[in-house]
Amino acid sequence: MPVSVQLPSPSRVLPLGATAWFIATTFGQWAFVAFIVLFFGGPVLGGDLSPLNAKPHVTGYVPGDVVGNLQFVGHALLAGLVTFAGAWQLVPALRRRWPTLHRWNGRVFLSVALVVTLTGFWLVWVRGSQLGPASNLSISLNGLLIVVFALLAWRSARAKDVATHRRHALRAYLLVNGVWFLRIGIMLAGLVLTPLGIRIDYTGALFILVSFGSWLVPLAVLALYFGAERSRHAGVKVAMGASLWLLALLTVAGSAAAIAFMWWPVL
Repeated sequence: MPVSVQLPSPSRVLPLGATAWFIATTFGQWAFVAFIVLFFGGPVLGGDLSPLNAKPHVTGYVPGDVVGNLQFVGHALLAGLVTFAGAWQLVPALRRRWPTLHRWNGRVFLSVALVVTLTGFWLVWVRGSQLGPASNLSISLNGLLIVVFALLAWRSARAKDVATHRRHALRAYLLVNGVWFLRIGIMLAGLVLTPLGIRIDYTGALFILVSFGSWLVPLAVLALYFGAERSRHAGVKVAMGASLWLLALLTVAGSAAAIAFMWWPVL
């Protein structure tokens, strides 16, 4: 007897693709959060920050630099918090069933996003955690856009302009996760290029390209997603939905590589 496979209607392909991407992204982001908690938690609770240099940082733990070390550790731990809080804001059930929780979690997300961004500026431009002029420019532009869209999302929420708030909040969410997208992008590039004998270094053109792409590409994909939502053509929705499924698979692959080669070895 032949097996009948019922394909989703064109109107469902786009939301299903978005859901697949969100699940894949949440898996990767929460793996990153788990790494932050495990890597920073032990040294912080134990009162000895020297183990933090087991994973090379541009400027990590520096003996005697109390202010710098506090900024460094606080920035990392708050980055974990904002990554964890941001994912919940995208869960429809949370918005529908617990709108008060959604609002308060949103306040936490936007507030901590601003603090993390400002401390990131301090670490780069005052403490000197720099990888090079191009990387500094990418990080700074990413940070400036976080501030802009976090404030716009806050203002539109206060004005009860739900549609505008959604657009700005999604942009802020993607930009805040630029550091995570950078790691995933580097891992994907490594999976493709390392077997070819091509090495990725922090000052090379490839790293700079991935650095800018870590926030430009997500914003571009989001713009295409918004366009597909508005489109009346089924083909546009199907194409965007299929693209999101592909991005979900790439996200899982990049996240798995980051866990295996970037995070797990230093825990």
